[in-house]
Amino acid sequence: MSAIHLFMKLSVILICFSFLFVLTVSASPSQVGVVAAGVGYSLAELSIPPVDGPSDPAEVEAFLDLVMPAAIARYNAPGATVAVVKDGRLVVAKGYGYNDLANRTPIDADTTIFRIGSISKLFTWTAAMQLVEEGKIDLDANVNTYLKNFKIPDAYPGQPVTMRHLLTHTAGFEDTSLRMTWGDVESLISIQEYCAENIPARIYPPGRVSLYSNYGATLAAVVVEDVSGVPFDQYLQSRIFTPLGMDQTNLRQDLPPEFASRLTKGYKYAHSENLPAEDYILTVGPAGSISSTAPDMAKFLIAHLQNGTYGNVTILLPETANLMHSRAYSVDPRVSGMCLGFYEQYYNGRRTIGHGGDTDTFHSNLCLLPEEQAGFFVSSNSAGGRGVRDELFAAYMDHYYPGESVVSPEPDPSASARLQQYAGTYEMNRHNYARFERYIGLPSPITIIATPEGTLRMVSSDGTVEYIEGESGIFFPADGSRPVKGNIVFHTAPDGSVEYFAYTNIPVMVYSRLPWFMTADFQDNLKTAAAIILGTVLLWPLLFLFRHTHAIPEPAYSKITRIARWCAGIAALLLIAFVYILLPWITGNEGILVTYIQTREIPGTLTAVLTVPVIAAILTIATVAFAVLAWKEKYWTFPHRVHYTIIAMALVAMLWWVHVNRLWVFCL
Repeated sequence: MSAIHLFMKLSVILICFSFLFVLTVSASPSQVGVVAAGVGYSLAELSIPPVDGPSDPAEVEAFLDLVMPAAIARYNAPGATVAVVKDGRLVVAKGYGYNDLANRTPIDADTTIFRIGSISKLFTWTAAMQLVEEGKIDLDANVNTYLKNFKIPDAYPGQPVTMRHLLTHTAGFEDTSLRMTWGDVESLISIQEYCAENIPARIYPPGRVSLYSNYGATLAAVVVEDVSGVPFDQYLQSRIFTPLGMDQTNLRQDLPPEFASRLTKGYKYAHSENLPAEDYILTVGPAGSISSTAPDMAKFLIAHLQNGTYGNVTILLPETANLMHSRAYSVDPRVSGMCLGFYEQYYNGRRTIGHGGDTDTFHSNLCLLPEEQAGFFVSSNSAGGRGVRDELFAAYMDHYYPGESVVSPEPDPSASARLQQYAGTYEMNRHNYARFERYIGLPSPITIIATPEGTLRMVSSDGTVEYIEGESGIFFPADGSRPVKGNIVFHTAPDGSVEYFAYTNIPVMVYSRLPWFMTADFQDNLKTAAAIILGTVLLWPLLFLFRHTHAIPEPAYSKITRIARWCAGIAALLLIAFVYILLPWITGNEGILVTYIQTREIPGTLTAVLTVPVIAAILTIATVAFAVLAWKEKYWTFPHRVHYTIIAMALVAMLWWVHVNRLWVFCL
């Protein structure tokens, strides 16, 4: 009997070993393991392999339990909430980490509320498309047709801004932060007041290029309000939130007590720790102020995945939803496109549509895969949430929808000379162009260098990345990684010159090539050189004192030559004081800047300081005229005339620097 028992035990062991071997050999890459966004997540640890996407709640929860704690730890995020949906149902909603670090209060996905930032725009776009569906808004009509209290200026005659332009971020508005945030909820202005009083400059004709605009999204909400005759927050509540059963979702900045008590704290990471921080108070609520829970957001995801229907409720007809989800614009055919509100991303050969959301302390992502009837929502309560959402996206796609491995092309040293056409300095076009805000909010430039090895080296504030050319004008990371933002594509003008580049998965951002005279290096060197030259006006009083103390006879000066030097000297000293004393003082004074950015008031001190270059400009005009007169009438000696002329040129150069940076009082 003991021999039989031994034989049976050995047989069982052999069968189990064979079964495990077959499973290991036949497992797909997603079952064996996944490397997501540079972090080794051993998804082989999951006990249930993914079948037909994220369908099994136990498997999805195991997946999230593997990815999310590691991600929030890696990026120093206190906590996060996530919801995964598939085939018309909520599969899993779960919280990770803490909503209050001091009290160690854990996040509960069902009750903890997060701010979703710019994902709010998807609700605004959905509202607009409801009115398009009802025939009350024409996507291609001038928005001025619908605005009751103000009009958008006709910057490009015959090319009006339309709702389609607003939904695709192609209206051409400059980006602006002025009055977008507010100091307190009690005095918060309405979206009507904000849009009427803060119309941004239009720097591109409509439809020409993508330029992300919070103003544009808020303007769309004003159109919805004017057309429907219902305040926008009430419209969202009655037409979207209530029908979908999103009773934990609110647009208001001053959340009702029952909501405010469950809103997670926001944090900023500083000095190696997360510190509690107050979030923005937004005047552009329709562009970014919705607060919600993961299960509530799942209902919105499902409604869009099911072409406008959730349960027995329809918020959009199928044809409207399909139109909203289809590509409507792309800055380049090789770059993912803007839908009507959503934007596309491609990963592992799959098309996703969605939107990110960022406030000062919250960072979120909403992702839909319409063809797979799947998607997820994630939000985190600190700056590290940017990394968390990207980690989850890459891990989710690699695990549930893996693609074939892509072999990076080899660099070609012989192409180095040809790649020089892409070298230069580039600047993201999402910034202010026409106001003083430009100087205090200009994005960091990106430098592209063509290397002798046949690669392009991108140097930015995020670090240095090497790229290798695949197809003509398309460059892949040389390390073989697949960043969520995608590869880079260079766009050329009809004459063959390189205009800009874009990431293949960020359709609303374009990085324009700067001419050499607009680069930061040239501008800084010009300012420094001009300041040194202008400083030489101090030689004039020194020479006067030297002659006076050494009893050297004064040259015969006319009254006009004395006025000429007084004009040049005062202008030079005013500009030096403005650039090196007054401007740093103003931009370093948080109280002045906050008052300027967050209220209707323009601080008198700021007005006074930016009036200084205007006075200097008037004196510079006089100086240039005196320089011409000096050569004509042969004032002073030849070296003195040359010096005076160089001073005049330095004044013009410094004022050009002032103009480039919009440091005039007229630009407030």
